[in-house]
Amino acid sequence: MNAQVQYLDQPGGTFTTTSQEIAAPGPGEIRLRTVTTSVCQSDVVIYKQGLPRIKKWPAILLHEAACVVDEVGEGVSQFEPGDLVGLGCDIPCGDAECIYCGENGTGDWTSCPNTWATGHEFDGFARSHAVLPDWFVKYGPIVKFPKDFNPSHACQLEPLACCLEGMTRVNHCIENRIVVLIGAGSQSTYALQCAQAMNARKIIMINRGQERLERVMRDFGADNVVGIRWDENVVENVYKECQPFNEPHFVMVNAPVAAAYELAPKLMGYGTVMDAHAGVKGASGKPRLAYEVDLNNDIHYRLQCYQATHGSSMRGIRLAHEFLAEGRLPKIDLMTNDTERFGSDDIQAAIARAADPDSLKVIVHWD
Repeated sequence: MNAQVQYLDQPGGTFTTTSQEIAAPGPGEIRLRTVTTSVCQSDVVIYKQGLPRIKKWPAILLHEAACVVDEVGEGVSQFEPGDLVGLGCDIPCGDAECIYCGENGTGDWTSCPNTWATGHEFDGFARSHAVLPDWFVKYGPIVKFPKDFNPSHACQLEPLACCLEGMTRVNHCIENRIVVLIGAGSQSTYALQCAQAMNARKIIMINRGQERLERVMRDFGADNVVGIRWDENVVENVYKECQPFNEPHFVMVNAPVAAAYELAPKLMGYGTVMDAHAGVKGASGKPRLAYEVDLNNDIHYRLQCYQATHGSSMRGIRLAHEFLAEGRLPKIDLMTNDTERFGSDDIQAAIARAADPDSLKVIVHWD
């Protein structure tokens, strides 16, 4: 059979549709039909300027995907034709003996020096069909959703998994706590919904642009959700909103800019957990963002925790699957409005819309 593939010729270039022969799945493999793909900010960066991890062009972008199992190879028992599946971006290296990715590995794929990522080393899902190799099927990250589940929700599995990795790495830092989210983009909006589902006491969202902040507050706000403009008084205003506590309990950096990493440590207090979630990167790599921590007076006596989450393991994938399948994010449809839905022939326009300052989650529909 033929698959329709959307190739980006080069950073800042154009997408070209190509028809390619795709084989039947071999032993242990499955063939997928793409149903929906959501656009990540990484796709925006790759489109605009490329990334060092992408070694060959033209490239196939988009890694946040929901697909229907089209055909299964010999020996596959966990999936069958017609199953709706969601996929993660970070994928195992394929070595069954790997201490991170393999048969008896920890599942911490981002620690593996040979790990792959969809849309980087492994072709993305800007294509109508794909065959997953046996090791991908066996080790993940791929999960099956209930029958008749909404594929527009399923394709948001991966970014939600990344978010939940950061919010659950330290026990009891969300429930009944003050949560501060730096940035009002899609990741902070996922974090806001997750914090609500996990019964945070108060959620404070910080953003420079008023338009997107107003959208998030309008659609996802509640009595315990506060939006604060990121201006010269932001630190003082955050601490005021933390009262009667002296400081926030959890701070998540979801803005991929150096200024966010300069702001976050200023919000650290007694027992605060900081998750450096959005990395700062570009075509030339990652800049150095230096900050000095006193291991005795900050880490020990003030019990501060500095952590980072980048990507997601199967633990995050399973958590995100649970949150989605159980309907714990009842407002997730508000992540995408009519201006953020595109067909598979409009990927370039979809990425351009995702780059807009008021956009949250753009979804490309392949049916």
